[in-house]
Amino acid sequence: MAMKGRIVLGVIGLLVAGALVLVMTGLGVPVEFAIAWLLILGVILLATRQSFIEEGGAWPPEPPTVLLRGSDVSRLAWSINPRTGVVGHVIVARVERMLRRRLAHQGLDLDDPAQHAHIDALIGPDIREVLGGREVRRRDLERVLAAIERIPQDDNRMAGQER
Repeated sequence: MAMKGRIVLGVIGLLVAGALVLVMTGLGVPVEFAIAWLLILGVILLATRQSFIEEGGAWPPEPPTVLLRGSDVSRLAWSINPRTGVVGHVIVARVERMLRRRLAHQGLDLDDPAQHAHIDALIGPDIREVLGGREVRRRDLERVLAAIERIPQDDNRMAGQER
């Protein structure tokens, strides 16, 4: 169907071009100039139409993206120095975010001095100071993780996770 439409348009274009050549020669324009002007007009029409250029994306197409699965566990494990027992800032920041998230579910803010007594009662004494220390040791990190586990979770969240 599309090919038939192109043939019909081509025939109509040739008939119009022939009629224009006849009109221009009737006005005194030499036939060669009339044909040249029609060719120029045809080139301009084709160039402005640009249907011969694919309207897809850029060439060459982008290569497909490969999803690389990193291992956060290995990165966190490398953050602990086995010789000295000092924990890196990456794992300290991650554990602190976990603690903040758990406390936020209880309506508590780790940075609010007015809530420090309630937080200490919930997670135990000296846990807040462990994360703020210059060097955090592995045993201190284990204490913080145990304290995070002691924080009660919402029953609604637990029911949603069991499904």
